[in-house]
Amino acid sequence: MNNTAGSNINQARSLIDNAKSILIATHIRPTLDSVAASLSLYLSLSALGKQVSIVCPSAMTVEYSHLVGVDKITNDLAKSFGKNLVISFPYQEGSIEKVSYNIENDTFNLVIEPREGFPQITQDAINYSYGNGDTDLIIVIDTPRLPDLDQIYQNNQSLFNAKNIINIDSHNQNTNYGRVNNVNPVASSTSEIVLSFLSEMGYKIDPDTASNLLIGLSSGSVNFTSVKTSAATFEAAAICLRNGAKKQDGQKSFSDMTENQPQFMPNLPKMKPSTPFLGQQINPSPSKTGPVNASPNQNNNPPPDWLKPKIYKGSGGLL
Repeated sequence: MNNTAGSNINQARSLIDNAKSILIATHIRPTLDSVAASLSLYLSLSALGKQVSIVCPSAMTVEYSHLVGVDKITNDLAKSFGKNLVISFPYQEGSIEKVSYNIENDTFNLVIEPREGFPQITQDAINYSYGNGDTDLIIVIDTPRLPDLDQIYQNNQSLFNAKNIINIDSHNQNTNYGRVNNVNPVASSTSEIVLSFLSEMGYKIDPDTASNLLIGLSSGSVNFTSVKTSAATFEAAAICLRNGAKKQDGQKSFSDMTENQPQFMPNLPKMKPSTPFLGQQINPSPSKTGPVNASPNQNNNPPPDWLKPKIYKGSGGLL
C-alpha cells in the first residue's frame, strides 16, 4: 500500500490527538467513493472519543443509503455542530454583574444584570445567531479545491482560514491547501488512501468502517477494473475483508472476478483450440467410428494411399 510520508503522518497524528472537535467535509455532488471515505474516517475518529461532525453541500440520496452512518451527514454547517443559540451585544470589561436564568410558565428567561454605573443593555443592541461551534480541526476528503465545498466553504471562509486542515485526496488537480496534504493521484480511489491513512495512524478499523471502505474501493476502481487498480488496491480490499467488511448485493468479490474472466478483463481475447499440423495423429471421439476427416475439403473416404508412407527421392519427386 502507498505510505504517507512520515512527517505528514506525525503532523496529522499531532493535530488529531490535540483536537477535541473535528469537522469532516467533502465536495458538492459527491461520488460514492468520497462519501464512503468520509464516513469511514468519521466512524474511526468517533471510536477514539472525538466529537466529530460531517458535512456535504449536497443532500444524501438513495445511492448512499447502504453506507453506515450516512444519516450523520448534513448539508448545513450550523445543523452539524452549530446548534447553540448565541446572544451577542456590545460589552465593556466589568459591565456585567451577574448572568442567571429562570423558567416561568414553560418559558426560559435569561437574565443579564448590568453592573452599577454601566449603561443598560438595550434590545436594539442584542443580536441572535446560531454559532458554528468550536471545531479544532477540519479534514477535507476527496476535494481538489476548497471552493468545491460550495456553500459550506463560501459561508464559512473565516472558519476554514482559521483552522488547521488535513487534506486527503486522489485527484491530481489538488491544490495542496491543507496544513497536512495526503494527496496520491496514483491511488485507485480516495477510500484506498483513507484506509492507508487509518492503518498508518494505528486506528482501529471495525466491520462498519471496513464495509464502507470496501464499497468505496469497489466504486472508485470501477469494480477493480480501472487503469489505476494496482496491487495496493487489492491489498486494501483484503484488509477490509479481514476486518469484517460485508459484501453488498451486486458488489463483486475476488471470486466473482476470477470465475468470470472476460468480465474482469473485458479486452482479453478468447483462446482458440490449436489446429493440428499435417501428419499429426488425431484421436477420434469415443462416440464416433471410422476415420476422422483430416481436412474440411475432403470427403469422409480418404484416398487409398493416404495413410501409406511417402518416400522422397533426391530430385524432389515422390515414389
